[in-house]
Amino acid sequence: MTLQEIEAAIVARIAARLPDLHVEAFPDKPESFRMHHPAGAVLVAFGRESHAKPRALDLVVQERRIEWDLSILTRNLRSHVGAYDVLDALRLALTGWRAEGCGKMRPVRAEFVDQKQGVWTYVLTVEHATMTVEVADEEDASAPPTLKRIDTLSGFGSSRTPRPGCGGEEP
Repeated sequence: MTLQEIEAAIVARIAARLPDLHVEAFPDKPESFRMHHPAGAVLVAFGRESHAKPRALDLVVQERRIEWDLSILTRNLRSHVGAYDVLDALRLALTGWRAEGCGKMRPVRAEFVDQKQGVWTYVLTVEHATMTVEVADEEDASAPPTLKRIDTLSGFGSSRTPRPGCGGEEP
């Protein structure tokens, strides 16, 4: 799945689980966003990703950890749609859930960001794993050469095993 597809799946999950709030992808121009919803909003944005070392020598296969920042904007802290309850509801809605093709979500951190003009802002960060796998070109010049024969050496001498049909046959 692409980042946009994962983001859309997260938005849909949160909107279904928290119907009392406005839920959308983080706006392209955040300075122009105005929270008009009476209870609050959750804005979903790609945060960061990290990649593990490749698992194979001849093919790039890596675990990819993707973090999502969920900005929570509420008009109070403690009511049924206050910041505390929304943080708890988001954590419960996403912990263990998985978007198609991704690992299960898990919370990473939550933090207070700001309070301005009666709007409290927190960010809950969640992450999941997925895999990055190389898409090899058929005519990749950097591909390893085709195996033609295997030479072995042991305490009993050496032997040569040609791979039939690959040009490695002994004359």
